[in-house]
Amino acid sequence: MDLEKLEKIIRLVLEDLHRSPKPSAYIRHQPTLQAKVLNLLNVCNRSIPEHSSFFQIMSRKVSTTYPSTFSLDETAVGIEHVLAILRIEKISATKIEEMKIFESAEEKMKQAGVSFRKEDYSSTFNNLNTALELILKDKCDIPTTITGINTSNVIDLLIKYKVEPYSHFGEARKRITEIANKVKHQAYVPHKSETILGIKAMEELIAKLRDREIKLTAEIKDKIYKGL
Repeated sequence: MDLEKLEKIIRLVLEDLHRSPKPSAYIRHQPTLQAKVLNLLNVCNRSIPEHSSFFQIMSRKVSTTYPSTFSLDETAVGIEHVLAILRIEKISATKIEEMKIFESAEEKMKQAGVSFRKEDYSSTFNNLNTALELILKDKCDIPTTITGINTSNVIDLLIKYKVEPYSHFGEARKRITEIANKVKHQAYVPHKSETILGIKAMEELIAKLRDREIKLTAEIKDKIYKGL
């Protein structure tokens, strides 16, 4: 199950547990609530198998067959821990996804290097521009399913609102996007010198953004999405 959906279910179950007027009562005396908790733990066990031992022990304690049945309050404490586990998993999943996007961008950089060595400078710029687009999607939270974003518009907004590292974004637009657009729409053949500068601009931008989180206001996000 999607981790966002799972978090919503956890919160709903917690609300039900906290809503009880008798938190010290055994959960076995609340069969509907008990079923919700057991179902939640079963889903968690499938969705986050790394923590299956905890979920299985919790399930046994919540179950009526377990000798020492949990109270509603004790069950709520256990589910709060489940929520904490989920938060950690979401952070890890986000970092893994970011790494994948950077790997994809860096793969495009490798392809750009291959094209450069073959003196195919047009292909070099195509790969550089794709790498730039992937990184913008990642850092500006643009869904990867949206293809062909207007890279220039996105960068213009980042520069306008001085979103760091806006100077490096400006260099990327000047050294990569503008030339890539000329290659695509005007059959422009880039020179070796400007190709070297394009590669350098992209390398520096990746280095700046690797461990940086870009914080965008709702206004900037809205303008970016409208300009895609």
